[in-house]
Amino acid sequence: MASTPRLYTPRLDWIVFLTSVGFSLTLLFFGKNPALTSIKREVGTLVANLSRPVVLARRTFDLWQENKRLRDYSMQLSDENSQLRDAMLENERLRAMLEFRQRFPLPLKSADVIAVPGPQIGGRMVIDVGTKDGASINSAVLTPQGLVGKVVEVAGHSAVVQSLVGNAFGVSVMIERSRVGGILHWVEPGHWTIVGLSTGEDVRVGDLVLTTGAGFVFPKGIRVGVVTDVRAQDDPKSGFCRVTPFVDFASVEEVYVITPSDTLRSIPTMESRTRAKR
Repeated sequence: MASTPRLYTPRLDWIVFLTSVGFSLTLLFFGKNPALTSIKREVGTLVANLSRPVVLARRTFDLWQENKRLRDYSMQLSDENSQLRDAMLENERLRAMLEFRQRFPLPLKSADVIAVPGPQIGGRMVIDVGTKDGASINSAVLTPQGLVGKVVEVAGHSAVVQSLVGNAFGVSVMIERSRVGGILHWVEPGHWTIVGLSTGEDVRVGDLVLTTGAGFVFPKGIRVGVVTDVRAQDDPKSGFCRVTPFVDFASVEEVYVITPSDTLRSIPTMESRTRAKR
């Protein structure tokens, strides 16, 4: 709503106007005396000089008001643009999750991340599903991008998920191309390795890492990450390759929980789907 102009501006306009009218009427009463011509000229000049600052002040005030309205409108447009961008990104995430759920063969329960405990716990997140929704201890948690972790604590309507960040449990994985198996182990922030491999195993940079299904927690064929570094190691227990997960754990907002947790069927791999078609 536009603010009302200050009262002193119109009052000053009226003063100048009435003064001008008064001078004009006075001069009209004197007639066309040549001696008053110079007086009229001087009076006209005086009125013009008096009006100029008033007009300038009025225009400046109007420009200030217009500038304020434009600033407010710009902030409003910026806020609306931010909301539209957030809605677009959320729509893309939800669409990807819907498509993933339609092609995923196991029962899934969608959940939102509602809290992230302190960094001293490390890699944990709280989701808004629990035993009432079919979740239980060791239920696998994932996103369309890949494996997130598993449920380690559960209540009626919430659960705590331990992600691959700082995890104390091992994940049985394999290299998709060579079928070489090992245990995915978190080393330090941003670094994972596969232990139990010897330096003679066929592992290359760019290899896709999948779950093997061993351990009865994570079904076979879930995408985990990609090999980003291969190096020689004297101690095979420390691993000789580095793995980068597909999931960005710092930005996870929605996840899927595999329910019921005792479902042990495997996710069809590319090979099995090819064989089925044949």
